[in-house]
Amino acid sequence: MDRVLQQQETTSSATITEFSVPAQVKRSFVSPVCSLLILMLLISNSGCSLVVMAGKALMGDPKVTAPFRAATGKDLTESDDSVVIICSAPHRLLTENPALQIDIVDRVSRTLETHGIKVVPSGDVASWYDDHGEWGDYSDLAAAFDAKYVLHIDFRKFHHQVPESENLLQGTAEGHLSVHEVIRKKGISKTLTRQNEYIPVSMVFDRDFALKFPSAYPVPRETNSEEAFVQSFIDRVALHISQHMYDYKMSDSIH
Repeated sequence: MDRVLQQQETTSSATITEFSVPAQVKRSFVSPVCSLLILMLLISNSGCSLVVMAGKALMGDPKVTAPFRAATGKDLTESDDSVVIICSAPHRLLTENPALQIDIVDRVSRTLETHGIKVVPSGDVASWYDDHGEWGDYSDLAAAFDAKYVLHIDFRKFHHQVPESENLLQGTAEGHLSVHEVIRKKGISKTLTRQNEYIPVSMVFDRDFALKFPSAYPVPRETNSEEAFVQSFIDRVALHISQHMYDYKMSDSIH
């Protein structure tokens, strides 16, 4: 009888050993399962911000391809080509915001320069416009600064008050971005002085933009000074426009 029991125990042990899961398989299976359970727990017990943090912890913080690079295949952060930035807006908007053009060009210029894009100084561009009175077809403008690209920011809307209530603040900006490329003729030196040394420009990028700030709901006027709110709004719009021109981290996206 003892022999029979011993034989049964040996057989059962062998069966268990045969179907045991290797330790390496256990580890490779448990890790993603635990990660999934943690993510599900965050979703059920917390807000969106923690979910984003969990996603970054598991997947990193991927970069978003700049719309300009996606459209043209050109990365301005890796180029020696200079960019001229100009801004236009209807008279009614400039009446409400006299410094809008200067503020936007200055802040977009600084942001692009921070990311390694060569930008013609905004003061020099403003002086050129004062002397000529119009932008023309951009070829003379580009020739004056030996630039290859002209970024034109054209506003259609720019307001910081809620129309239905003077006691609420929420910025609204809408407009159009276009980038025009000026191509040098072959055999011409880099230092150009004559108008006919550039061929007609071509538009290589064309995109509308729209932004609300704050994006979710207005804020009461008494929580912040109107001037401070407007400056924060301009910063936000300038960053949103700038992100069309260089790759950026997904967590830095401006909507």
